[in-house]
Amino acid sequence: MNRRHFLADVGAAAATATGYGAVRVGDVRPYDPGVPTDDLRSAPTPRERVLAAVRHLFEADHRSVTRVTVESDWTGAAPYRLTRHRELHEHSRRRHTHVLTTFGNGMVRLDRDRDGVDARTLSPYATINAYIHFVDATLADPAALPERFVFHVDDGSLAYDRDAPAQAVGDPVTVDGGYAGTAPVGDFERPMFGEPVRPHRAPWTEHDRDDATVTYRLSGADAYARAVPLPFVAVDAIHDDSAVRATLDRDTGRLTRLVDDRHLDVDVGVDRRDVRTVRMRLLTDIDRYGEASAPRPDGEYGGSPRGSFLGGPALRDRLAALAFDLGTY
Repeated sequence: MNRRHFLADVGAAAATATGYGAVRVGDVRPYDPGVPTDDLRSAPTPRERVLAAVRHLFEADHRSVTRVTVESDWTGAAPYRLTRHRELHEHSRRRHTHVLTTFGNGMVRLDRDRDGVDARTLSPYATINAYIHFVDATLADPAALPERFVFHVDDGSLAYDRDAPAQAVGDPVTVDGGYAGTAPVGDFERPMFGEPVRPHRAPWTEHDRDDATVTYRLSGADAYARAVPLPFVAVDAIHDDSAVRATLDRDTGRLTRLVDDRHLDVDVGVDRRDVRTVRMRLLTDIDRYGEASAPRPDGEYGGSPRGSFLGGPALRDRLAALAFDLGTY
């Protein structure tokens, strides 16, 4: 009788462990990030509302699309569109996809040897992989532009295509294997996120309000420097008309739009100091909260079709990903 009880207990424990492992490996988990207003006190300041909305981007599934326009610079080509950056974040399944396009306008067409200007110092991106894409574009043959880059992270592995096919914002994300591959990523979320607004103590003021949304504004060189990260920009000075506007849903507190009006003096010199002035507008629209998905992009990675167990990440990386799933919830 005791033996039967023992075997029954072992069987139940094994079934529980198997089910628990399957839940983890299958990326099935309780997921309810709530909304930013849940975490705020009764009378939050505009700054507290904005920072809560930005933190929520690191918790909730969502899509964001950032369009960067150069409004004035020294090239004579302004105004012109510089980049577009689509992000799909599926935190509920730890999957993230970025689609970047840098267009053939203005500064990315500069002949660095002749002009002595290094456009890499003006990168609008705050994540390392996006910066690498911008570097590729600024050094590319102008005839090869626009430059497109797709990268996707899930379960500790990174799949990428540094020469991705053309695709519209509403299209499924695709790759074609022309310059693609996979790699393990130890800290898989690190290359995927850049804060549009970092924690700070600068004041925000109400700028506009309607029945559905409220917009807050931060302005001035000092406030802008405190709030906006510029990790890859060789900033010499920030002009006082630099400003950020954040539009929040009034009911949920979620961020729906961010407008970054960036007016900078930047050292773009290659072999010597060369400070030039540039105005950029970074317009980001955020939507599909709780609905966005980031499946592995369709296509091939270095000749390996999506969907096969051995295609995409190497077997070693897949096994590492399974172990990562089992050890992380």
